[in-house]
Amino acid sequence: MDGALSITYLPNEIIEHILESECLTAKDLCNFEATCTKFRNLLINNNKLWKIKFHQSWPRLVCNSKRHYVADWRAEFKTRLHFGWKVRQLLSQMSAKFYKKEDISHAQLSDFWALLEHHPHAYPFMISELMLILYDHSVSTDLTLKYYAEKVTRLVRQAHLTKKWKNFIALPPERQILERGATMVAQWCQPLIEVPYQSIATQLDSIAARAKEVLQEEHPNHPLLSASVEDLHRFRECNIPDNQWKPSESQEVLSAVCHVLFQEMGFHGNSTMYYSADNSYIDKVLQYRRGIPITLSILFESIARRLGVRCEPVSFPAHFLLRWRDHYGTDTAPDGGSPVYYIDVFNGGQFLTKRSCPRYSSDIPCPMGGLTFQAATAQQVVERIANNLEVAGRQRTHSSCRRMRMRSNLELLHLVSPSDLSCILHLARYYMLYNMDLGDLTETIEAVRDNMERRLRDQAEHIMQMLQVYETHRTYVQSSPETTDDALTKCKANCIWGKNKIEPKLRDPTVQFAVGMIMKHRLFNYRCVIYGWDLLCMESKEWITQMGVDNLSKKADQPFYNVLVEDGSTRYAAQENLEICTEPAYIPHSEVGRYFDRFCVTYFQPNTEKEEEYPQDSEVRMRLLREVGIPCLEQAREM
Repeated sequence: MDGALSITYLPNEIIEHILESECLTAKDLCNFEATCTKFRNLLINNNKLWKIKFHQSWPRLVCNSKRHYVADWRAEFKTRLHFGWKVRQLLSQMSAKFYKKEDISHAQLSDFWALLEHHPHAYPFMISELMLILYDHSVSTDLTLKYYAEKVTRLVRQAHLTKKWKNFIALPPERQILERGATMVAQWCQPLIEVPYQSIATQLDSIAARAKEVLQEEHPNHPLLSASVEDLHRFRECNIPDNQWKPSESQEVLSAVCHVLFQEMGFHGNSTMYYSADNSYIDKVLQYRRGIPITLSILFESIARRLGVRCEPVSFPAHFLLRWRDHYGTDTAPDGGSPVYYIDVFNGGQFLTKRSCPRYSSDIPCPMGGLTFQAATAQQVVERIANNLEVAGRQRTHSSCRRMRMRSNLELLHLVSPSDLSCILHLARYYMLYNMDLGDLTETIEAVRDNMERRLRDQAEHIMQMLQVYETHRTYVQSSPETTDDALTKCKANCIWGKNKIEPKLRDPTVQFAVGMIMKHRLFNYRCVIYGWDLLCMESKEWITQMGVDNLSKKADQPFYNVLVEDGSTRYAAQENLEICTEPAYIPHSEVGRYFDRFCVTYFQPNTEKEEEYPQDSEVRMRLLREVGIPCLEQAREM
């Protein structure tokens, strides 16, 4: 009591300083405020203190909040707190809606889109809360919440980037710099991490500054060294129409850039893992200092531009090079007039001409050939990156990761090349396979088909008819859930068009194991977790033959289990090939949160929907674990 009385005599400045401590939360401040009128008056209108608490609670929002004036930080704190609660509430409802859906369309997130319209800072608020969920300190709890938070994060961030991309291509050509387009690709394909443009630009600034130091050492009188701050800023922010220096001086700059990038810093082409997606992400190329021709060219062009030298990106069919000329006069053809050199950044920044270009093999001639290519625009460069990623996505081995990347890559390609009918067709097939909305694709075809040549217009019409048939059947099934049509009933059973109804699966004495148990494969020695089972093998005869099921002692006449494997794959395993894992561990599979809510050291706890689907498995799981001497949750905690 004496302590409570004595603090009232402290100056307000000292009390405020104490309350600014990171050890005290906003809840502590509210409790402190409720103790007496003096403290209430001190805190209720203390904008500085509530601003500090806001930044302490959500440090990722510091940058965002600096861009907007906030008159009342206490009210802003309450709004952010309520916003986070609302996001979590919407996420908690998603499993009941989408448990049987393998993927979610943009149209199915209407509640989240509505929430984004309620506050000027709604987007950073939502991303902040989603990131808190995804990267909390516990990797073993709230798995279902995290599973849907990941899906929502992807869709929300990509919707935001769609707007940014449209704004980008609406800029004048001189403002469409390559590094910004490349950064948007990296952000699109890596929505679960922060890839701020400012970080990319700062790293490029640093490399350019080092190249300038090298230039100063070798050519102390170079005019670049006396360039004004305004000129350097213009080089950084805009595509320059021509070299800013004489031909020999520009070559000296390019030589310095080559020295820094390829000799000092060791940037190089990644020949051994050419189709790795990381090679197409500018942040990863800067981090690992390896990439493919197009991303290394973007780095080189961005650094050279900062130093007043123009390099044109040229998208050859078999290669991607930079083209440098001593003069870029508008009346000069791309490969005529002034001398033309090509910079092969994939091979250490070699300077080539058509005469000196090497053959890559007896079957592959010089990529320059005898043709003349115009400089690629930023949009064309990004489109080529998107095509590369689409090809890279097909190299993925595991179906769950491959599916996720395939959708992301196809949607990126559709964004940058909306009239590409091949992309629309592949995307439409993906959406139909996973019961997703086709509205955007239909609108796109309607917008572009009239301007197409006859052959392409006929193809677009065919795709449109396919989409309309799908939508008609989909609407029919959803409005008539009791239809007896065999084909539609089968689609409903596979949850292609059906409701999210869960039919309980009751156990049979032949089923030895239970959902949530961590198992080990007897032949292939992998760890996995069971997320479903069938009394008999339910795969086709072709699959049974291909997988050698008839070679098993009980063939297909035994229970088969759906399992998530530690390598990221999803498999269908015979009962006789599985045994209880005596050294259980967390299974790092992208789909684990779809079925399980938490990892309990020795097993996975099914979420509400999975429990409803397998209502008798919980008791069996605990009994089996006890029988083999593996501690259950309560025992594990005691250990």
